[in-house]
Amino acid sequence: MKFFVPTENDPEKAEELYQAIKKFAAETKGWAIGERRIRSITFRDGGYIVQALVGRPEPSKGGIVIAILESESYLVCTPDRGVLKGEPVMVGKHEVTDSEDFES
Repeated sequence: MKFFVPTENDPEKAEELYQAIKKFAAETKGWAIGERRIRSITFRDGGYIVQALVGRPEPSKGGIVIAILESESYLVCTPDRGVLKGEPVMVGKHEVTDSEDFES
């Protein structure tokens, strides 16, 4: 699937928002953010296998997934967790069983 940001139809504004999310995550966590454009991650959460997918509700904390970033751990960003305020939902790399990137 081609890269998109759920709240933006304009590709230029979507890119600006994505870069702002990456910058906010880097400032909030103090970690370098990778260049991968991740569409989804499948991971273990409390004994269940769940999937965070851009454009869909985040499975454990709620809110639409706006972006998934890769750093020291995966960072799942929703409006209240990593986009407009707060820290992203952190998912340890050891918890992730599968991931899918957007088409380049």
